[in-house]
Amino acid sequence: MRHYAGGLADWQEQGGALEKLAASVASRPVVSPRTAPRARSAPKRLLTRFFDALGERSIGWVLRIWLWMILGFGVFYWAEGAWTGKGLQASGRLLDGSFADLGTAVYFSFVTALSIGYGDVIPMGPLRVLAVLEGAAGLILFGCVISKLVSRHQEVLTEEIHRLAFEDRLGRVRTNLHLVLSDLQEVAELCSATSAQPARIRARVESAAAVFSGELRTIHDLLYRPQQIPDEQVLESILATLAEGLRELNVLMTCEGAPDRSASFSSTLETIAAVSDEICGNCVPREYAPRLRAWMDRIQELSRSMG
Repeated sequence: MRHYAGGLADWQEQGGALEKLAASVASRPVVSPRTAPRARSAPKRLLTRFFDALGERSIGWVLRIWLWMILGFGVFYWAEGAWTGKGLQASGRLLDGSFADLGTAVYFSFVTALSIGYGDVIPMGPLRVLAVLEGAAGLILFGCVISKLVSRHQEVLTEEIHRLAFEDRLGRVRTNLHLVLSDLQEVAELCSATSAQPARIRARVESAAAVFSGELRTIHDLLYRPQQIPDEQVLESILATLAEGLRELNVLMTCEGAPDRSASFSSTLETIAAVSDEICGNCVPREYAPRLRAWMDRIQELSRSMG
């Protein structure tokens, strides 16, 4: 017990293993987590910004930079030969920097940037390091041009796919709208027959109105702020069919055996009237509106008469 008390006192005075470990950890300099990673990732951030800047530029801009880089390196190779006499070597002869050697220097710069390397022109001295840097920079810029060409081709294909999909959906909408109009006309003929049963007429009118409402919603969703603007003739055909469908539906509302204004049927008619107004007000492009004004006025007139 005495040894235990003495050991406890010594542990309290001098600190045990945990205290010593904690003290050593506390005495270490604290490195801010914000500064060290930033210092290590600075080159990576610079490269990221550089490639992002290249990605935002056009193909013509990158090509101009690539060509100016080749010409600049070629002039530097030629100037180095004129200044020191040890620039480039062609066919065992050192280029002395005469104006006749300028074309050879630009030629060497081109084959270096394209990473061809025929070996007929050789850099000497420090220009060997510069040639390696030019080759790397040329490959980066040339690769950026190729990637932009590929991405542009993909954009064209994507736009073509969207256009074909839009035209396909628009064609199906027109077909369905004509089918609904045919159904409404068939119900109108059934309503004019003396042997028609009122219950059957009511069921057909409610069913045709519900299908017509669904097709109107599809037309609104397809034409409201579309990625592709439909042709004027196609849009005129849709508006004409829509106006004819509204007219047939108004005729059915006055025939004998027409359904009563129940809550569900009244809601369907209100939806048809509201969506028809929205199609005329929000889905017709402004450049088509003056020429399609007659159909738009007719649709709005028929939709208001259903209220």
